[in-house]
Amino acid sequence: MIKEQFQNSYNLLNKHIKDIDEEKAIFQPDIVNNNIKWQLGHLILLNDFLVFETINEEKVLDQPATKYFLWGTSPTNFDGNEPSFKELRLLLNEQFNRIFNVLENQLQKDRNEPIILKDADIVMENFNESIHFAIIHMNRHFGQIVLLKSIINKLD
Repeated sequence: MIKEQFQNSYNLLNKHIKDIDEEKAIFQPDIVNNNIKWQLGHLILLNDFLVFETINEEKVLDQPATKYFLWGTSPTNFDGNEPSFKELRLLLNEQFNRIFNVLENQLQKDRNEPIILKDADIVMENFNESIHFAIIHMNRHFGQIVLLKSIINKLD
């Protein structure tokens, strides 16, 4: 069931971002804290962390992308070296394939370090817990992308 949830979430997200260009992706309405590009980059970064913990045997949270997309960052951290929106869309598809191909095995593993979300009183000690949370987190940010897209389209 979790594979289907990931597949449906990725398919819906791809459907909603396919017609967004870089200009719309970086536009930040005055009433919000970030933009579509940040939302997508954050979603990709956190899915890697929640599902894999490491990428190429290095901690996800030590990767250069954290400078742009980790919690507490915003588009004000963009300096021109962050991935383009087009690159993020490609990363999203590559990520889905990586997740989908190893998901069953990943669910059985323990994390090297538990994830503790103090504000929400959530502790995730294994990948089964953090992968299920990844679905919730992904859909939360997917909703933000849809909302931002709607706002931007109404402003056009």
